[in-house]
Order: sequence, then structure tokens, then C-alpha cells
Amino acid sequence: MKFHINALEEVGSTNDVALEAASAGAEDGLVVWALRQTKGRGQKNRVWESKPGSSLTFTVLFRPSPEEEAVFGRFTALGALAVADAVKKKTGASPVVKWPNDVLLNGKKICGILSETDFCAGQAGAVVVGIGVNLLPGAFDGSKEMNYPAGDIFSETGCALGAESFLRAVLEAAQKLRLLLPGEQIRNHKGETIPFRLLGVLPDGSLWVEDAAGQRLSFQSAEILTD
Repeated sequence: MKFHINALEEVGSTNDVALEAASAGAEDGLVVWALRQTKGRGQKNRVWESKPGSSLTFTVLFRPSPEEEAVFGRFTALGALAVADAVKKKTGASPVVKWPNDVLLNGKKICGILSETDFCAGQAGAVVVGIGVNLLPGAFDGSKEMNYPAGDIFSETGCALGAESFLRAVLEAAQKLRLLLPGEQIRNHKGETIPFRLLGVLPDGSLWVEDAAGQRLSFQSAEILTD
């Protein structure tokens, strides 16, 4: 798949913009990136605002293939795993994916995911995955009540990440991880091709799979190669 980034100065919700684009026929891989988001939605109707320079808010539009339609709920996990993978690649830190839609670093929430579906004749015509990441201090309102204390990548790792470069790292990881959604096969870092069935995601963000012999294994995305 190819990503097409649509960068906007300010929107209410990147998910809303992506859903409107989906209804208008936008193709798989559209990325709506807003420098400022004023009415972003989180889980349980929480508001996720973005502040220019300190946070990253964007939505990716996916058009599920016939194979993916049976597992389109996993697109939320794909977003969380892609963020965790990008954080590890950029900072060396090891985030934890709190199933299925939060990414934690040192017990603090640095990222939230909200996926929504545009149905067409009873089928999933598109899935939009909204992602909000706290990059720097000031990206969030610390007074708001949350399940986990809010944090940001810089405060937890000492690494100041630029929004665009981190966005592209997340998209690169998502592109690789998407190949695993249907649960067919992977090629590991040893060059071995392994048929598998995807079982889920472990707390450390690794993929939990079952091979043809019934053996259960875990793989970090960095251990998986794609053509």
C-alpha cells in the first residue's frame, strides 16, 4: 500500500475528515494529519486535542481486502503496534501496548487510538484509525482524569521527536504490520518463512502467533521481514 499524506493546519477531528473522504471514495492509504485538532475523540467520549509542535494527531484510512474484512477489528491494534514500533526505533525505549488502543511508556499514556468504520451495504467499506501521540511536554492537560497518567515521549526518553519524521516512522511500521493481519505467513530475521495464525498481541507489544505445528511463538515487529 502507498500512503498519501494530507496535511491540514486545523480541523475539528481528523477521523471526521477521513470518514467524509471515505464516503466520497478516497482510496486506501489516505492520511489526514492535522497540526491542530480541536474536537478529537477518544475512548468513552473523551476529547483528545492536539497542540502544534508538542503532539501528533492523524488518521489513516484503510480499505480492507476480502481477507482483512474478517479481522478489521485488529486495525486498532495495528495502530498501537505501529506507534510502539516507531517509539522503539526512534528512542530505544520499549513501550507497552495496553490492549487494544493505548500505548504506555513507563506506566504513562503517550498514545491513544480510536478506530471507526464506514459501512457500505452492511459491509466495512473503510476503517479509519485515529492516532494521537504526545511528543513533548504541554501536549496534554494533566488535570483531566484518565485511566493512566498522561505522559510524553520526551519526558520519558529524553528524545525530542519531530512530528513529521515520527509520523513517517509510524506509517512505515504500519505498512509492514498490515501484512500480518490476515494471518498467513511471516519471514523472520533468519530468512525462514513460517505459516502462522495470529492469536493476538502480548503486553510488550509483540505478536503472539501459532505455527502449523501448534507451537505458540512471539515476535517483535523488528524481527519480521517483508518483501
